[in-house]
Amino acid sequence: MKFWILFLASVCSVLSWADCHTLDLSVLFSKDFMVIGVKGGFTPNIFYTTQSGQYGTRYVTLHRESEDDPGRIMWALYSEKNGTLDHVIVDEDGQMYKAVGSGEGGKNPPSRKSFKYRGKDGVVAPLSALDEVAWNLIQFRKTAMYRSDSNDVLLVVEAEKNREDFLRKIRSYSPVVQAAKRAGFTYFSFAVSGAVDSSFGDLTKLSQDMFDAVGLEMPPQEEVKKHRRCSCVVESKNKTPRAVKFENDNRDGVGEPVELNTPHNRGVLKILKGK
Repeated sequence: MKFWILFLASVCSVLSWADCHTLDLSVLFSKDFMVIGVKGGFTPNIFYTTQSGQYGTRYVTLHRESEDDPGRIMWALYSEKNGTLDHVIVDEDGQMYKAVGSGEGGKNPPSRKSFKYRGKDGVVAPLSALDEVAWNLIQFRKTAMYRSDSNDVLLVVEAEKNREDFLRKIRSYSPVVQAAKRAGFTYFSFAVSGAVDSSFGDLTKLSQDMFDAVGLEMPPQEEVKKHRRCSCVVESKNKTPRAVKFENDNRDGVGEPVELNTPHNRGVLKILKGK
């Protein structure tokens, strides 16, 4: 997979992971899945489908058990404000109330009682893949706040055939950015997966428009230089990033990445606490 890194994305260095003490959080938004890169590895892929309903068009998480599995819709408990979904409800341990739907494609929602939620509020709705990405980012930040780049995240977006479609897609990812911002992330950068040709116009203007699309201010060059990354989320062409789990390293609960046997393993990555 070829990446055209815009000037605002931090330049990769040649440091090895043995010498690197940064978190290097990245989010790759692909046409079929979203995945988080952390400490040189990847979390399990968050597969999704685009679905329109009473809450508008959303990226809905799919539960997939194999590469050939078309997937079933994941459902979660949401709080609701003025007829719109607000946020995913979590239990006392910070875990989301979620479950796989039944019937063809998981289109039938689980009953509210099946979530074993004691509160009176909350509606059952398809789980947004963007909410799942944001939840994972926040968990990583909580367990690695001592790292120098725990407030940084790189957003890797696939290119489109034209500029307007590209910016429209970035705009649709705004909920992840805003959730991360509310959680304390202060530095955001972008990378583009695929070719961006001359029809996209001046890259500096394109960079500014990307930040504007998600409600952020573009950092000055002086700030960019302070946020160098240990690695980039780069894989060979047409290769899907593999899912990994993280063995505890007894320091921040994140641990070193260990590749799983099944690249399409589902489920939110659980942050392993020191035991």
